[in-house]
Amino acid sequence: MNDLPMPAKPDDSKTREELLREIKELRQWLNDMEASKLQATQDEEIVRVFRSSPIGLFILQDGKFKFVNENFRGVVTGSVTDLLETESMKLVIPEDREMLRDNAIKMLKGENIAPYKYRIITNTGQIRWLLEGVVSIHYQGRRAVLGHTMDITEREKAQERLEEAYEKERKARQDLEAEVQRRVEFTRALVHELKTPLTPIMSSSELLVSGLKQEPWLSVAKNILRGAGNLNRRIDELLDLARGEIGRLRLRPTRVNVIRLLQQLGGEMMALAANNGQALTVELPPFLPPVWGDEDRLRQIVLNLLINATKFTPEGGKITLRAKDAGQQIIFQVQDTGRGIPEDEQKLLFQAYHRQANDEENLSGLGLGLSLCKLLVELHGGKIWAESEPGKGSTFSFSIPVRPTEQEQEQISGA
Repeated sequence: MNDLPMPAKPDDSKTREELLREIKELRQWLNDMEASKLQATQDEEIVRVFRSSPIGLFILQDGKFKFVNENFRGVVTGSVTDLLETESMKLVIPEDREMLRDNAIKMLKGENIAPYKYRIITNTGQIRWLLEGVVSIHYQGRRAVLGHTMDITEREKAQERLEEAYEKERKARQDLEAEVQRRVEFTRALVHELKTPLTPIMSSSELLVSGLKQEPWLSVAKNILRGAGNLNRRIDELLDLARGEIGRLRLRPTRVNVIRLLQQLGGEMMALAANNGQALTVELPPFLPPVWGDEDRLRQIVLNLLINATKFTPEGGKITLRAKDAGQQIIFQVQDTGRGIPEDEQKLLFQAYHRQANDEENLSGLGLGLSLCKLLVELHGGKIWAESEPGKGSTFSFSIPVRPTEQEQEQISGA
């Protein structure tokens, strides 16, 4: 019987299943002893084997310690002599005593096989966590309880730190969401306050432009209309970006004829480019497959890139609008022969409110256009990027899938 294997030394990496297995091995070992030894011999064998065991073991009768081994003593940092005949519940913190008693009874009755955890107070005042399982045995001629424990203090402390970190992260996320919501509400209020007086300005300036024939009044009216239109677009960009940040910007995707769309935009922008002394050309293949997208938003993206190109291309420069088939996607490109963008600024181009250091037209926008383009392209399931070399111009490209993405397919199915 002395050769029966005892469970390995417990540590913080052990699981409840491992503790259960060790309890089962102990129970089998005890059953084998009861079948082959007299009670006195059994008691001696229990004490001899358990004393040298690396497992935290104790024996209770009438709620008092009758035996504790070195491993258990090391956990509670008291001597063996001090613990003997001591009521076991005195080690347990008051809040855990009822729970411990209920769990131990359920395990002894076979109603619950899961090890349970509780806290003890050591003789140095420390609080430590134990994971425990119990079995019923005979000891000194009477029924007793054999307890099998492992110290899981470090594991519980790590869990507490993890829960604290999670709680901090959850609160930070809630604070961020609240801040984003406040920002969106402020943006909405701002848009409303700006749109309200802007609407009569635009309608009145349109009426003046249509009715005036004499200069310089016609030019003045056109300037008012142009400025009001620019302001209106900036306000829409601000609202779109705020909606996009909280996931409320929605697309209305359909099949879009790319060639027709780009030819229309090219025709609309040629007059502006000509007024700036620039040449705008549209280079398209004979055929391009339609893309799945929101035509109004695609128009917005291309128009924004074309307007940027006219801003940064000098008189006599060239702007090219093109598109090409790249298999499962269409690549849109706006190329200019402007002053180009320094390499250190290229990675910041699509950040909201970023403005190029060499942008002399400080009142021409809020720096939202490219950020909004990026948002709209990504909502379509595409990507946007820029290639530029100072003094040689820039090329802004973006991709739009030809077929609906899985998410778009779900939208179609749910419609």
